[in-house]
Amino acid sequence: MSLLLRQCKYVISPLSLHEIAVYGERDILIENGVIECFAKHCDAPRGIDIIDCREFIAMPALGNAHTHAAMVALRGYADDYELFEWLERVWQAEKLLSRDVVYFATLIGCIEMAMSGIGAFQDMYFFPDEVVRAALKIGLRVRTGPIVGIDNLDMKRWKALESSSNGMFNTVINLHSLYGVDMDLIEKAFELSKTHSIDIHMHISETRREVFEVKRRFGKLPIEFLESRGWLSPRLIAVHLNWVTTWELDYIARAKVRVVVNPTSGAKLAVGGFAPLREMLERGIDVGLGTDGACSSNRLSILREMRMLVLLYRHNYWDTWIRASHALYIATRGSYGVMKIRGGVIEPGAVGDIVLIDLKTPWLYPTTPTRLVSHIVYALEQSNIRYTIVNGRVVWSPETSENLVKLFLEATKHIDRYIDKIEELREDVRKGEARSFTIPKPRGEQDCPQAG
Repeated sequence: MSLLLRQCKYVISPLSLHEIAVYGERDILIENGVIECFAKHCDAPRGIDIIDCREFIAMPALGNAHTHAAMVALRGYADDYELFEWLERVWQAEKLLSRDVVYFATLIGCIEMAMSGIGAFQDMYFFPDEVVRAALKIGLRVRTGPIVGIDNLDMKRWKALESSSNGMFNTVINLHSLYGVDMDLIEKAFELSKTHSIDIHMHISETRREVFEVKRRFGKLPIEFLESRGWLSPRLIAVHLNWVTTWELDYIARAKVRVVVNPTSGAKLAVGGFAPLREMLERGIDVGLGTDGACSSNRLSILREMRMLVLLYRHNYWDTWIRASHALYIATRGSYGVMKIRGGVIEPGAVGDIVLIDLKTPWLYPTTPTRLVSHIVYALEQSNIRYTIVNGRVVWSPETSENLVKLFLEATKHIDRYIDKIEELREDVRKGEARSFTIPKPRGEQDCPQAG
């Protein structure tokens, strides 16, 4: 897709973890989904679409490096429980999932993400081929793949789907956790990852209870155990890491493992720990930001996660080492980097994933260049997002909102019956009649997508 953003009032682009550039009055030309020109003036090819950006800030689209998008159907379902009690309730509800429910719930999640400036997301959920279908329908980039222990792990079929997505989908192997999957399947997952050079996307060291359980079963802390098996590598994406030691961080840094932190979800589920962000960054560990699912965080908003990241760091560390600029970098270039997408920055050669922000609201005043980064992290609201552009195509704007609203309303019709069913479960679960610590298979056949 080709698009010219004409004379953006300001352009914000993360150059490094410690440097965010702010430019004034710039053109951005996107051709074939890639930024081709970023300058005071870019020549526009004949017939190209042009957006007048004189009243907008342009910045890279946000990356949601860990989520379960279809869990919007469970939003508010199991609030106010700690993680393992929360899992008991959620896993019972997930037994009633179907392909249609996952597709239409993910569609709603993608609409929510597009409206809040997210251009790419990394997902772990049932029926992952339906997740891909929903993301491509809305126009978002997506990384997902089979869940170990549930889906067919035929990587050739997933690679075929990847090849037909025009670069908008990449495969990962989704491994729930060390405590939720049999060891022989975990071994198979890491073997496949090495053989096919495919990333493993995995929850790890999320809670103290999980860490103690892994220590009891294997005699080592979670990261220690992975290191002892030779499973730490640049192909591993470790999600959460709320309870991790400094020597485990050394293993992670040495192996170039990528990390995703989810501040709101962890705080809401009372995990009691906070990812040691400063120690990660000081070791040069690549860090991205995630929302987790809407059942635990209630919103698929990286805008909120940026703010929470800074606030929770300062609350836990009693200092201001983590600044707004760090949060903005992690939410853009950091998250896109974790997902192996050349984005999160505005420069020639980067993907054409850009957000346009409306400045004309009281909570963003005064809009001096030196205050813009702080405004984005501490004050920006979803209502300020006027355009979300992915691969050079507008996926959210006032002009597209009517179509997205229609899609949303149609999707709810396909999910309402499921919501009624799981409401009936809630009372049974409250009475303690439904308990499970094995990841359930939802109804219907779980399989990899058909190629082509």
